[in-house]
Amino acid sequence: MSFLRWQLKLADRVGTLYGRLGNWLARCLRHYFYLYLAVAISVFAVVDALYLHKLFDLRQASFDTLVKHRLVTAEPDPDIVILDIDEASLAQLAPELGRWPWPRQVLADVLSQINAQAPRALVFDILFSEPDVFNPDSDTAFDAFLKACSNCYLPWVRLSPEQDASSELKASQIPGAHRLGTGEATIAGILPYFPAGLASGRLGFNSTVPDPDGIIRQYGVYEDHGGVRLPSLPARVLYDSGKLPTRLPSSMLLNWRGKPFNYRYISFADVYRDSLSEYPARPRDEFRNKIIIIGSTAPSLFDIKASPVAEQFPGVEVVATAIDNLKHDDYLRVPALRWLYLLLALVLVWATAWSFYRHAAPEKLARWFGLSQIFLLMLSYASINLSNYYINLLGPVSFSIAYFTLAKLYAFATRRALEDSAWTRSQHTQAGQQAELAWLQMLDERGEPMAESLLDKLCGSLPNALQACAMSLAGSQYGGWRMLEGSLLFTQLHPADQPTLLDEAELRRLVAQWQAHTGLHHYRLVCCTALKADVEPTAKPQVVWQALLAQAFLQTQIPTPSQEIST
Repeated sequence: MSFLRWQLKLADRVGTLYGRLGNWLARCLRHYFYLYLAVAISVFAVVDALYLHKLFDLRQASFDTLVKHRLVTAEPDPDIVILDIDEASLAQLAPELGRWPWPRQVLADVLSQINAQAPRALVFDILFSEPDVFNPDSDTAFDAFLKACSNCYLPWVRLSPEQDASSELKASQIPGAHRLGTGEATIAGILPYFPAGLASGRLGFNSTVPDPDGIIRQYGVYEDHGGVRLPSLPARVLYDSGKLPTRLPSSMLLNWRGKPFNYRYISFADVYRDSLSEYPARPRDEFRNKIIIIGSTAPSLFDIKASPVAEQFPGVEVVATAIDNLKHDDYLRVPALRWLYLLLALVLVWATAWSFYRHAAPEKLARWFGLSQIFLLMLSYASINLSNYYINLLGPVSFSIAYFTLAKLYAFATRRALEDSAWTRSQHTQAGQQAELAWLQMLDERGEPMAESLLDKLCGSLPNALQACAMSLAGSQYGGWRMLEGSLLFTQLHPADQPTLLDEAELRRLVAQWQAHTGLHHYRLVCCTALKADVEPTAKPQVVWQALLAQAFLQTQIPTPSQEIST
């Protein structure tokens, strides 16, 4: 019990300090806080757009979420086939071929039969960087196959640019490079071992560099280095086939075709067994006009990447996706709209700030703000589903949410000190001013207070002048306030010689309109006027309105349910 008492005492102390902090902030900043906060958020947004590029250019989390949960995904190209050295192939062929790497003549024999079917390209996702010292004759056979193959493409690996200075390989010496100038800069890379592959010039780098979080989102198309343009392996394949689009970026954002294994996979063991069979069972034109990518999905060969759509994505399918994107020119574009994003962020922040500053209805403001953020996120989601463009609206959404959150915290902390309620308005009552009150309680067909949603709707349909005078008492009230549940309180302070907005006949006419279009069946309406002179001059603001309510109930007979006006 002592611990519980201590907790209650601590909660009470924290509540007291919180209330004092809110009152102090209200005295210092009042409603100008919302404008000061908007200025601070706007300055940070401008700095980010010009220098930091942290929010307006952020793609990682939002991009991954949108891509992973797309409803519309482009279909994989049926002409791209992956010849897969999978775990099943490694296990089935181990007794006769041994552990990986197999003798390269095995690849030459199988691929020679495939090449006889006239495929468009044979693309290796295997780096042949060293000779097989135990099977030199096998390497000779594979080199002969490469020399006879007019559509075989080999990869080379681009090493870290930090190693370029210590490399002896010149960029212009790499087969397949396109000279742009006279530069002779060195480059760090690993080329394939086979002379026939180098002589063909059909080489391209196949180095997927992940983002700082370790996820593959982009694929290099080409690299300009020392006056030489070096194409990637997918770009080289499509360049020779005449399918490479013009004006390509150096790196493209991959348009994934969904989860892994969406392309057509053929197990290498199946093709190998069929090639040795006296009566082959596979179709003779199975690979005609296809782009065949030879690679591995076996986890034991460590060619598994992390992607936005799957934590474990086969590296060979990354190559297939890059070729597919370039072939159909449908890689994802990110429009350079930073200034438009900045303008949108400023509009959202200042519109929200002005609403807070002008004491907008909290429910309406929260509803409007929530809908605007949902709309922007849905716009981003629609762009990546219905087009090849990714409209990144995370920046405007982030800044506006940051503003709304801080403003809401301030509003909650200072609500008692700054709330423009009947009590705070009564503080401005002066001698010669009149205090007007109208109490409108609306009941449904069972005689119960009107539902909060409908009460809010009716309150929102009031003329602007009356909306400024209205206070909704919705939800569950306690104590003496329960008799006002489901009510609108209209309170107005004005000089005695000026007309009131709270005309009883006008209010009854308004209620009659509501009865014709809503579920309003019964209502109670009480109107009264009280002068400040009727209350002690030193009375607290609450006493003023308590006295006014008391006068209302004393001066006007409240109708019983049987006397209520109904439709």
